Amino acid sequence: MTVLQVCAFAAPYEGNFIKSLKALGQDLSEKGHKMIYAFPESAKNIGWCKKLAEETDVYFLPLAKARLKVNTYKSLVDIYKRYDDLQIIHSHFELYDVPVTMTAPKSVRVFWHLHDALEVYNSLRYRIEHKVQYGLLHKKAELLAVAKKLMTYVLKCGFPESQAKYVPNGLDLNRINKVGTSVESRKYDFMIFGWDYEIKGVDLAIKAALKTNADIKIAVVASKQTAEIIEQQFGKLNILDVLDPVKDVNKLYEDTKCFLHISRAEGLSYALLEAVYAGLPVICSDIDENKFADVFPTVTMTKAEDIKSIASAMRKSIENLSVDASLINESRSIIEREYSISCWVSNILKLYGV
Repeated sequence: MTVLQVCAFAAPYEGNFIKSLKALGQDLSEKGHKMIYAFPESAKNIGWCKKLAEETDVYFLPLAKARLKVNTYKSLVDIYKRYDDLQIIHSHFELYDVPVTMTAPKSVRVFWHLHDALEVYNSLRYRIEHKVQYGLLHKKAELLAVAKKLMTYVLKCGFPESQAKYVPNGLDLNRINKVGTSVESRKYDFMIFGWDYEIKGVDLAIKAALKTNADIKIAVVASKQTAEIIEQQFGKLNILDVLDPVKDVNKLYEDTKCFLHISRAEGLSYALLEAVYAGLPVICSDIDENKFADVFPTVTMTKAEDIKSIASAMRKSIENLSVDASLINESRSIIEREYSISCWVSNILKLYGV
């Protein structure tokens, strides 16, 4: 059997996503099956992609206006023709879902893997696209969602509930070290990942920090664009540093006392799981996508978009720097049991029928 992973993914680092797929491919290979890939053309010269191409067959698809380009559909059909035993096409991150479904041979199973919070894309254009895809073009597809709220949204668009399943992401546990530095030696009281200024709640973090009236320091891991937005809205702030993303996130965690995860929308957050597994206390918004985190004893849930609630949690974190080692170990055990890559691979193989 051949399995084709079609991924609208071209990030500079492979992260948990590619590592999860590679683990799945290894397991399939050990069972006598083959896994191949298709990525956007923009991934062609990225290190992890070139390395992956040395291990298995990798193909490339148009990126800009991919759903409208004839070449997208033609390229997919050309890939299918190369493999007589193609039985599964697994599409990730929505971009290629419709082309895959419209071109897939009748005997092939098609999976749409929903990773993103689509409801935040609420302009008329996107609402129409979602209604067409999930309400009309679903007949061949089986939907996998990384968060239950994401699945709820597409069901409202018309996707059949009988064809949808919740499958949480898998975390690469080997990538995350348990923080070993003393709390007192860490440079930042709080850290937040701000790749999207609004969705990740960077503005909420700043407003809450200012409300604490405490002498604190925040690290915002983000792009120059986020830094510019912060300066436009708040001027120059001494309470925060905007840091570039790094390949090894352990360096960031080692320098942080508490992780802020006060997002307005999420899929299933790798960053949240990583911070918990690293042993950091986490302040987390209680949006539906994050409510699973309430089981972790090292996570403090706050009311979403509520500055007072976030500021209160931040003040308590400052006053209680140390986290009991038994609570950290309990949180880590939950992740190992329910959110590891090996758990994810096992779940996917069951869905594949392998």
